Amino acid sequence: MRTRLNGIALVAGLAGVWIAGCMAPQAPQEGATDGTTVVQTEALANRNGFSGLAQVDESRYLAVHDDLIFEDGSRLTLIRMGDAGVPTLAPVAVDDWVDFEGRPSDLESVCAIPSRSKEFILVEAGYWQGQYGRLFHIELDARENRAKVLGVSKLPLFVDNSPDHTGDQFEGLECADGGHNAVLLILGERGGSDSYESGRLRWGTLQLTDYSLTFTVDGKRGIEIEAPGQWTDAARNRDISALYLDDDGTLWAAATEDPGDVGPFYSVIYQVGSVDPDLDYPIQAGGTISAWKVVPGFKVEALAAPVAAVAGSTLSFGTEDEVYGGVWRVL
Repeated sequence: MRTRLNGIALVAGLAGVWIAGCMAPQAPQEGATDGTTVVQTEALANRNGFSGLAQVDESRYLAVHDDLIFEDGSRLTLIRMGDAGVPTLAPVAVDDWVDFEGRPSDLESVCAIPSRSKEFILVEAGYWQGQYGRLFHIELDARENRAKVLGVSKLPLFVDNSPDHTGDQFEGLECADGGHNAVLLILGERGGSDSYESGRLRWGTLQLTDYSLTFTVDGKRGIEIEAPGQWTDAARNRDISALYLDDDGTLWAAATEDPGDVGPFYSVIYQVGSVDPDLDYPIQAGGTISAWKVVPGFKVEALAAPVAAVAGSTLSFGTEDEVYGGVWRVL
């Protein structure tokens, strides 16, 4: 859930990471006091923030935005890292969302479908009084900045959302190989609500032929996740605000604290464990979860692969900083 966004990204320094302005080049930082490597690239600001992120190729990323059903504007943006190391944004047009409930409302995540280089799954946060809660299978034309919806499916409904109750909030999504014409979907419930004090990972198989989504008993029950971090209120922090599955099968997550539209925000990026889609229980969560990177002052809601052109980068992230907008950044 969110309110309407306006404003621009703030500029801040992270431990071991230099956040630069969105347009003006910055002088090199002298080095981090904790001995970590400083990655110096420019942050890319966006008025609507970034609620999900997936890599398209070595220099391009597809981002989703969480505009609500009554809000205009593109739901998708293509991010390009230019040869000079300067990223640019371009809205992605979708002519027809092919669903009677219309365009997406509160898109919170996106994942690339393995072995299908132009295809992605987009997911709304959940249901709102019985509506929405959809998954969109799209094909991206990155040259033309357009996407076509190939099919629509429905999320499982565990707890509905309403004006006086926060229910399911799926803010993390990753795709793994589910076999012929199938995708293993890993869904991350954010937690931090009366319905879910903690985060939770669930998994199911989406058939791309008929768009049926099925869960095993274990996949529907899922795994409870408690994110590391110095939280102001451990019962209200969001343990899963984004997911990223790297090529080695390591599952990463972001967690965040959101006390209100003006912050102050605080986020942590951490490793959850590993994923092996060939196993009946495909997610192996680590016994002790520790913070990999602390991101003070920002609300991280998107994680993706690193940029090949940025030497030493480990991953990229996007923020959704409410009234301040958001930034996309390489770590």
